[in-house]
Amino acid sequence: MNTLTLMETFAVVVEAGSFTAAAERLGLSKSFVSKQVSLLEQDLGARLLYRTTRKLSLSEEGSQFYNHCKLIMAEAENARAEIMDSQSAPRGKIRITVPQSLIISGVSQLLIQFQHQYPDIDLNVIASGRVEDLVEEGIDIALRVGQLEDSSLLSRRLAECTFQVVASPQYIEKWGEPTQPADLTQHNCLIYGDSKSNRAWPFRMPSGESITVKVKGNLTSNDGTLVVDGMLNGLGIGFGPSFLFKKQVDEGALQLLLTQYYQQPTTISALYPLSRNLPRRVRILIDFLAERLSA
Repeated sequence: MNTLTLMETFAVVVEAGSFTAAAERLGLSKSFVSKQVSLLEQDLGARLLYRTTRKLSLSEEGSQFYNHCKLIMAEAENARAEIMDSQSAPRGKIRITVPQSLIISGVSQLLIQFQHQYPDIDLNVIASGRVEDLVEEGIDIALRVGQLEDSSLLSRRLAECTFQVVASPQYIEKWGEPTQPADLTQHNCLIYGDSKSNRAWPFRMPSGESITVKVKGNLTSNDGTLVVDGMLNGLGIGFGPSFLFKKQVDEGALQLLLTQYYQQPTTISALYPLSRNLPRRVRILIDFLAERLSA
């Protein structure tokens, strides 16, 4: 008799609580189930179950062996489900959290394209830049920009971006162009985000030294659209990831400033909980975003 079959029978007996209930669950005779467990005990050279007329109880060896059986059976079921899933169209739900800056810069269009390509996958998109507890909040993927700190999560690099300083031609014409980072203290700077760190803009000097410049301005918002609109209307100078205003820079509506002082590129990443069995639909979305964003 195959050892895996004997292990499965033993696990069912333990979970059912009796040979009779296990036989009904397996569609076998009670005597055959009992014989399988006896064969397993003979093969192992150890008593796994104590049998009485009223109940079954596990021996110490039986308890240890049952834990192994559960893991092996679960892994076998996962392998079976994964292969069966790969033969059909991906389906199910995905909860993904995305910073608003990525939403307004075009990731929303990528997610819509994904929905067209995989209509059986239900997306729940949460526009948020805060750091969530992915497991506690049932989130499958979190897109993040910048340095990652949570080592309890797995991550995959999707693309790179650079934090840039921009302003409209009309603002520059009226107020002049800063020639070094320190000049920003004399300008009206539009603040994207509401934490203190958003008012300390980082730069790298020609010597290689990293500095931050504390800026101020008359518009602060965690709404990236509002901040970009303020720049476009000549209200002030903005700072943010390149994807946030790439379209406007390409069209000439905004100009890059202080380009020789930019920090090294940072990473756009997909974070997901540590799991041995990442659902296929989640892997497909991560692959989709990696391909589109890197292009």
